[in-house]
Amino acid sequence: MSKRRSNHGSQRRSHTTRAHLASGAAAALGRDPRLGTLFGGIDDHGLAWDDVADDILPIFERARPFGYEAEPPAQAVVPPGVTVGFGVDLGLAFARVASVHVEAWPVDIAGLTERALKNLRRRARRARDYDLVREPIGGVPTVAFQSRDGWASTAILVPEAIERLFGPAPALFVAPSRDLLVGLPADVDLDFATWLTEVFEASDPNALRLEGFEWRDGTVRCRPLARDAVAV
Repeated sequence: MSKRRSNHGSQRRSHTTRAHLASGAAAALGRDPRLGTLFGGIDDHGLAWDDVADDILPIFERARPFGYEAEPPAQAVVPPGVTVGFGVDLGLAFARVASVHVEAWPVDIAGLTERALKNLRRRARRARDYDLVREPIGGVPTVAFQSRDGWASTAILVPEAIERLFGPAPALFVAPSRDLLVGLPADVDLDFATWLTEVFEASDPNALRLEGFEWRDGTVRCRPLARDAVAV
């Protein structure tokens, strides 16, 4: 059962959260039939867990701060040792899950994390309409994956998805944007990998700023790029 909050501070936070959710999804309204049902479930206490549980996914936080006040995000650390937030998939955007939402849901952070990863694994298994582009850049072979569903970067959290999409051979992956994961040769020069990552990041206002990820023997490990101040 959801917890109810009646003090004025909580009401003020819930109004702020509702405005944040609405602004994040405005571009998608009218284009996805789920949105009417989803937004009909928003009341002064936020989103109801039963309405959003199937659409919650782990997300990497964008590097650039929001231009407006936002509630602190709900976050967790997951293998291979990275910090993720959570978002409700609205079709063309994600509504960011704040810690205040979790306070009102019948799950804790561990339960939220488990459900989000379960949803991600299901999408990765069922993915059909996606882009996988193989093209050399500067003479270096690259394979770029876009899910067309907003979750490509977090495929790195699902080793079975990496093997399905890219194969078992060792590789280095970079994730400059939420819906972009780029595979490079395992022995690629880190300066090149960093340069390529930053080229992609510079073109995306919602860019991420993450480490690289090494894929070897069915396991993903973090591998620092040639730069400082990453979000992992």
